[in-house]
Amino acid sequence: MKGWSAVPAVRDLAVATSGLYERGDHILDPLSALPARGLLSMTVVGPSLALADAYSTAAFVMGPEGVEWVAGIPGYAGYAVTAERRCLWSDGCEPLLVQDLGR
Repeated sequence: MKGWSAVPAVRDLAVATSGLYERGDHILDPLSALPARGLLSMTVVGPSLALADAYSTAAFVMGPEGVEWVAGIPGYAGYAVTAERRCLWSDGCEPLLVQDLGR
């Protein structure tokens, strides 16, 4: 799903984000050993912080398709910002979003 910038509003859930904005090209695609491309960030929400963190990194490497991959994991939802600055999220993430209508 495409949308606008938003923040997750969660209680009793973990939130983990993998992205390029803090450390640059530090997430490598294990198949090519090159920096992952296609996303600026991937956020995963779910019951376990350790798993949300691992899933956000794996989904980041997958690019935009990573959102649907996360959606297939019971109890987890994904939100991504593409390299083109478009927002994508899984259906499970929509109820958790507080939309930033000021942008």
